[in-house]
Formats: sequence, C-alpha cells, structure tokens
Amino acid sequence: MKRWIILFLSTALTFFCVLLGFQKQEKLLPPEKHEVTVRLILVDVIVTDKEGNFVTDLSKDDFILFEDNIKVPINSLELISFEERKAVPIEEKPAEEIPLDRPSKKLVVVVDGVNSWSRHLRRGAKKIINELNSLVKLGHEVMIIHLNPIKRLEILQPFTTDEELVHSAVARAAGDIWEEKSLDSITMAQELGVESSGSQARAERKLGKPQQYENLWYEYMLSEKLKFEISIGGILAVFNMIKDIPGRKSILLISDGIPELPCRPSDNPLPLRIYDPFNILKKEKSMCGPEVIKELIRYGNTQNISIYTLDPGTFTEYFFTTSAEPPDEASKRKEKAQEKLKKVQSLRWISEETGAVSLRGAKKFDRFKQVMRTDLNYYYQLSYYPPRKIPDNKYHKIRVEVRRSRVNVRSRNGYTDYSDEEKMKMLLSSTFYNPELYKKLPFEAEFIPFNLDSNKYIPWMSIALPARKLFVEREVTYGLKTFNLHIWVKDKKRGSTYKGEINIPLNIDSSFINFTKTTDYFCFHLTGQEIEFSQREYHVIFTLYDDQTEEIGTWESSFSLPDFKETEQGAIINCVLGFLTANPEGEKKYFSLSKIGGSLEYGEKKFFPAVTNQFQKMQDASLFLQVYLPRGKMVVQPVFKASGKRGSVQPIPGELVAESWNKESKVWSGIFNLHLRTLFFGDYTLKVEIPDKEGAILSKEVKLTKLRY
Repeated sequence: MKRWIILFLSTALTFFCVLLGFQKQEKLLPPEKHEVTVRLILVDVIVTDKEGNFVTDLSKDDFILFEDNIKVPINSLELISFEERKAVPIEEKPAEEIPLDRPSKKLVVVVDGVNSWSRHLRRGAKKIINELNSLVKLGHEVMIIHLNPIKRLEILQPFTTDEELVHSAVARAAGDIWEEKSLDSITMAQELGVESSGSQARAERKLGKPQQYENLWYEYMLSEKLKFEISIGGILAVFNMIKDIPGRKSILLISDGIPELPCRPSDNPLPLRIYDPFNILKKEKSMCGPEVIKELIRYGNTQNISIYTLDPGTFTEYFFTTSAEPPDEASKRKEKAQEKLKKVQSLRWISEETGAVSLRGAKKFDRFKQVMRTDLNYYYQLSYYPPRKIPDNKYHKIRVEVRRSRVNVRSRNGYTDYSDEEKMKMLLSSTFYNPELYKKLPFEAEFIPFNLDSNKYIPWMSIALPARKLFVEREVTYGLKTFNLHIWVKDKKRGSTYKGEINIPLNIDSSFINFTKTTDYFCFHLTGQEIEFSQREYHVIFTLYDDQTEEIGTWESSFSLPDFKETEQGAIINCVLGFLTANPEGEKKYFSLSKIGGSLEYGEKKFFPAVTNQFQKMQDASLFLQVYLPRGKMVVQPVFKASGKRGSVQPIPGELVAESWNKESKVWSGIFNLHLRTLFFGDYTLKVEIPDKEGAILSKEVKLTKLRY
C-alpha cells in the first residue's frame, strides 16, 4: 500500500515583510561551481546601406570593437545568412575553442494588451497578420504572446510556420484588450463644456472638487503602476523563455507605449517602487520607470535579444482633466500630453539600445517589411574574449565601428557580465511575475494563515514532492540533493509582498530510492514568523528550484481573510484537510504550531495538512477549522457534505476531537474526524456549513480525492 512520508525540517521558515521595496537578500543559491569554461562575448551587428539593404561583403578588418571605450581584439567574425550561411575564416584558432550553435529563424511577437488602445490594435491587426505571414512564407517561425491584466503573460501560439495559426493568434490578441477606463471616467465631458453628472457629480459634492481631483489622480497612478509591472514582468519572462536560443534573438513588441512612472516626487503622488524579489537591481531605495527600463534593456542585451517595437496607432494627445481644475490646469494638460509622448518614446529607447528599430508613423508597415526581412535574414556575429577571467556583475559598454563610409551600423550597446548566481536570481524573479510558465518541476503546496489574535497570523506552509515523478522516473544521482523553496504572499489590492525562503536537503541513497517505490509523496511542513495581514485577498506563489538539474516548478493559490472590524456575521478563516497522529508528550490545551516539525499540536494530538487532499480507500480524514464568531462563543456543529461530479450529494459523519476558544479575538478552533470510508473513489467537493446564533450559514469548500487503493 502506498503512503505519504512526512519529513521534518529542523529550521523554521523565516519570513520577510517587503512593502513594495527592497531588502538585502541572503545567498540561497548553490555554491559557485569551479569549472574551467571559455568566456566568449558575442556581438551581433546589422550593417545596411543608405537604402536599407544589408551589406554582405565585410571582413574582420572592416570592424573595430570597443568595450568600455577600450579597443579589444576581435576573436572571430561570421556572416549569418539564412539564405546562405557561410563562415568568414579570419582567426588561426582551433574551431573547437569557438563552439557556436547554429542560429535559427525565429521571431517572438508580444502583443501588449495592457498599454495598447483596443481600436489601434483592431485597426492594425490585418496588416500585422499580413506582414507576419510574409515572414512565415520565408521560413521564419513565429510565436505569439499576449500581455493582459488577468493572466499577465499568455502564450497564444508556440513557434509555428502555419499561417492560419498565426492569423488566429493575432486576431485573438487584438480582440482581447484591457479597455482604458481610468482616464475616460475622470471626464472627457468637461472638455466639451458639459457639466458633471452621475457618480462623478456625487463624488464632487461629497469630497469637494480639489479632493476629487486628487483621488482620481491617485487612482490613475495606481493603474499606471499596475500596467508598468505587468509590462516589465512580462517582457522579463519572455527574455528568460528565449535566452537559450542560439544566435541573435528578435522580439517584436506591439504596444502604444509603456507608462513612464516619473521620478520626481512632485509628479508622482505615490511612493511607487518596483518589487525586486532578489535585489537584482541592487537598489535600496525606490525606483522610477526609466531606471527599471534601463535595467531591463541591459538584461536583454546580455542575452543577445533585440526588441523591435511597433506602435499600432498614431500619437494622439490625451488630456487629463476634470471640472475641478486647479489654477495650473493648463500646465497639467501639457504635462499629460508630454507623458503620453514619453510612453511612446520609451519604445524607441528600448529598440535603439538593443540594436533594433522602432516602427512608428503612417509608413510603419512599409518599414516593417524592409527592416524585418533584412534583420531576420542577415547579421554579422563578432566574438571576443572579455578582459576579465570571472564575471564581475557589472555593466560594460560595447561600441562597434565599421571602416566603410555611408553605412548604418546597429548593435547592442553593452551587456552585464552576470555571474551564474545573478542569472539564477533573474530567472527566479520572472517566476514571481509569471509562475504559470514554469512547470517543469512537479509539486503541490498549501499556505495556511493560522490565526493568532485579530489580524495576527502565522504562515503555515506545506509542500508535497511526488516521489515517482521526481525520483523514480528521472535519473537521480546519489548523494546530497537540495531543493530551494521560495514563497511569496502578495496583497492583491495594495501590492505589498511577504517572502520566505528555505533549503530542503535530501540524502539520496538506495534506502531512499526504495522508499520512493512505495510512497506517493514526501511532505514537508514549515512555519514562519508572525505576520499582521490587514487586507482580505492574497495571492501565494511557491517556487521550487532543483540546483542539480536547474529545473523550476511553481504552485499558486489564494486565500481571503475576514475583516475583524467590519464583519458582523462571522466567517470561516481556515478549513484544512489532513491527518491526525499521536503526540504523547503534549500537554497544551490550546492549538499551537510546532517550529520544529511544522505540525499543529493540541494536547496529545498532532495534525498535519494533507496538501494534496488525496485519501486512500480505507482511510479517514481529519479537518482543522478556524472560525471567527463576532457574536461570541457558541457550540460549533458543522454539517459536512461531499458533492461528486455528477451532482450527487452525500453527508459525511464528523466527530469533534479537540477545540479551543480565543476570547479576545473571538476565534474558535477545532479538529474533526471525518469518516470517508463510505465514499467511492473519485473527485469531490467537501462543503462545510456552520449555522451561527442568528441562523445564518457560514460555509467553506475544499477539494478532496478518494483513491482506488
């Protein structure tokens, strides 16, 4: 019979509270590997004549290369041509010292559904599809990615040369756009001389016109910040998706511009800070938009990624006005027009700094045809040895000159010489923004906010590692194996984030492998330091990293908490399925979390969360409940019902085995034994209903699975 093995971690998880800012991070990554590697810097160069045609007859002697304004010797030069790929022999070095993988004809198209106006994308969708399919006809593989506020980054179409699939993906992206409401709702009516009415007029009467203006401006900046985070996080994730593709990598970003997020406090009513979970940017202070975009460009350059940008519309002044115009409203309008221009200019900045082109204006699609067909078919690839033997994690400028007149030269302007540790931090950072893209490492997890008092909670976490998938079906090397576990808890409304991290060491030997053959999951249970959760909705991201295989997996969940000041009816805080074991040395007659074993203890009983909520054929379950009862202590008598897929409902007998009451916080805690043996195998929804003193029903649902064996 297969079973669950519970493993204990002797160290409790430490949680750090980060309020949209930065904290110094401890080094958690694997020790630096001391391997002898050939450090070779590749520089991709586009050289065109005045008509935009690629110049194909250059040799090594035609190029001059500088790093940090110091001339460096060129190690090799190769003309990459997807029509005819030929190497230019210029160096008397053994070929094996320059192992270059064959580049491929790939283009990643990112449709920005966050910052683009829907009418612009819909209007330009047909031309965009035509131009992309013209590239497909030339043999280029195209991937379509959509940035949106719900899924953040969604792959609508993996790399393909199928014109119909490209057409369908672009059409879907163009028709699923985040409609811009933050400015429209403020009032365009006032520009036409129409008086305020409806909800705006009521708000002005209640708050006063100046206060209404400030509130709307604050709301607008919150919206801009969210869009900025989705844009930057999405582009960073795309970088990490394609960074291992050989050769020059091209992205086409279709967008109306990225929010500028001004640096001056007078222009920004919010302490806007970009969350940097691993301190990649090494900033102890808040950062504004341009600073973050600069770091994004540098990371893209380091990965040989060029970002072409296409503005699907034309620049239109979009004024930010209200009927409550301050005296300097005219200057405010001008500033907003300039801000819109800066959003578009940010696209140009990103393109030029990565050796690409920004496509704008009435003739942008004509230019698109010429530029993309040239740049995606030809480029020179230079290589040189950096003057440093080991990475220094610093940014280094690159400049390429050509000894030929009347030509245009484009290349990336520099790179950051990242160490392996910093590269891994960047990868982990992108899992925070787009966890759904990282599923190579399978596992399940659960986050439980264990209530202590009022809004004070202890993070109680469990992780289940599938034994067969992780250790039986893979070639596992004997010896010490370490998984790095990272946890983020993000306030959905305010954006404040709590984070924790811990190492999970395993000793892989023959006895361990034998265990995996009779065990479904290895479960770990952890606790953290006390946290004060003040909001109701939270999103949790678990990231698991295997330091041997360099694989990453993620698990997401959400939880909501009652507002102890506003909720009059009460609420179920926690409803957790698990297992009950003996605790012979236990004496406490109240519930407490063990910092060593991660179990919930009460007297001579220990409770462990099931994590996967899977129970064997002849196995019963236990259920831990925490209930907020604002009207005072009462006899808690839940009704348990299991609903199957076909709609059948079956009552589940439950027996109370432990309970306690916190008079100050008015929270009741208890454990019930549930008799599941009468359930047939299959998936169920367990519904818990608790009638309160006034006859209202408090309810909660959890998923459970009854196994065949």
